[in-house]
Amino acid sequence: MLTEKLLKSPGFLYQIGSTYYYLGKWICKECADTDATDCVMMYHMCRGGREEPDTGMYFNKIRAYSDFALEVPCNPAKTKSDITALIGGLSDSALDTLMREFQCFEEDYAKYCGN
Repeated sequence: MLTEKLLKSPGFLYQIGSTYYYLGKWICKECADTDATDCVMMYHMCRGGREEPDTGMYFNKIRAYSDFALEVPCNPAKTKSDITALIGGLSDSALDTLMREFQCFEEDYAKYCGN
């Protein structure tokens, strides 16, 4: 179920354990960009502290980093295969964490992107 949701969503940067991944309908890629991963930390801090408009600013920065990380041409079949394999290999606790992060993404995407 989470796989299908990710494959229908714009790219975003998620932390799984100590590793960061761009995940979305056009991307499944590990991220090693410190600036991008720092934005994830700041986004979650601001979100947890209910600090507006900083939460929105970091959310949109992460979305931009995700868009810049896309590789052209995209390969939807490979993206689906990679996301399926990634999620299939997660522990229950890592999967729960990713599901909570995705729920935050959905809430904030509706809030900041008007959908």
